[in-house]
Parts: sequence; C-alpha cells; structure tokens
Amino acid sequence: MKKIITICTLLLWCIQFAAAQNCNQFIGTVNGKKLIYLNQDGKGNSTGKLIYTANKKDASTVTVHSEVLDKNGKSIGGGDSEMICDGDAIKIDMKAFVPSASMKQFSNMQMTGEAKYLAYPLNLKAGQTLEDGAVTIDMSNNGQSMSKVEMNITNRMVDKAETVSTNAGSFDCYRITYDATMKVKMMGIGIPVHIKAAEWFSPKLGRFVKSETYDKKSKLIGSMVLDSIN
Repeated sequence: MKKIITICTLLLWCIQFAAAQNCNQFIGTVNGKKLIYLNQDGKGNSTGKLIYTANKKDASTVTVHSEVLDKNGKSIGGGDSEMICDGDAIKIDMKAFVPSASMKQFSNMQMTGEAKYLAYPLNLKAGQTLEDGAVTIDMSNNGQSMSKVEMNITNRMVDKAETVSTNAGSFDCYRITYDATMKVKMMGIGIPVHIKAAEWFSPKLGRFVKSETYDKKSKLIGSMVLDSIN
C-alpha cells in the first residue's frame, strides 16, 4: 500500500511539474513581445493591422494591450486584457474577443464588465470539445448606463493539429472552430450579428497564428495572419 501511495504521489508531482513548466514556457515566450497581425477582407484586400503587446504581470499572468490600425496606419481603437496560465489551461480575458474598432464610438464612456475567460487546455487534441464563453460589457457616461455589448462564443471544437507558416515563422497549432454572436444594445434594443470562425491556436504563444471568419452561408468575410513578432 505504501508503495502505491508513493507512486501516486510521484505521478502527481510529475504532472504538477509538467504543468508548471508549460506555464513557464508560455510566460517566457510572450513576455515583452509585440505580435503584429495583418487584417484582410474576404477578397484578400488589406483592411489594417492588429497589434498585441504582452508583458508579464506575475508568475501566471500576462497583461495584453491591443491596438487596431486601419489600412492607412491610423489607430481606430484599443483595449487591455489579461491571459492566465493556471497549470491546466491558458485562459484569455473575453474582453479581448470584442472587436476594438467597434468600441471607438464609445471612447468617451466608462466601460465595466466582470472578468470572464475563454479556456484553452494545455492538452489540446483533435476531436476535443471546449467550453463556451460569454461576456457583457456595460458602458456608461457619468454614471448613466448608455449601452451594452454582449459576446457569446459557442460550439468550440478542436478540429485537427496543423503546422502553420507565416512571415513570423512556423508554429505547431490546433485548428479550432466555433460560432460567435455579438450584440450591441442601446436603449435595450440590439440586433445580433452571427458569424462562424476558425482559428489556428498556438499553445506556445497562447494566441492564434491565423484566423478566418465566415458568414452564415460559410462565405469567407475576413482573416487575420500573424506577420511578425518583435
């Protein structure tokens, strides 16, 4: 019995050590890095850039500042979020999934919202079903509620493992598909926008290397590709 307990203890220690090493690798890889993505419409025309700048907050957390540039290089929006590695998964603040450009019209307002995270397990594998995610951001002006942005991500599925090569290098990724619904509600009224999406997620970066969005008829309407890491 003592031998069994000892073996179980050693196995548990090894699992915990491996998880810590994965988190250390993730934190070390992204700390101080600037990831620049190219945005394109469904026809392949440039629509601008998305820039993520990541910095280590503590042993398990990275803070990320995002900035959206139009095709002329002009900033049209931005925001801050967090990424957390808890040993089992990399968790990304759901606010990062709300398009920054769509928030430009609310730039003079105060934004609040409960921190909710979308999880990417460290042991991703083909055929795996992932947890859904949802976030609501309230916008107010001088304490008066003006609008709400609701984002729901559902039907997340790991399709397959693929190596993706871009100008930034080659990355071992998992293709993840999902459905997304975004609704901007003003005066209690909002029209939801539904899209389908695929992202090629790199566990090493804790970010996608490439993503594509489609309309309800599966027509490509936009894409993003990692262009450089500085």
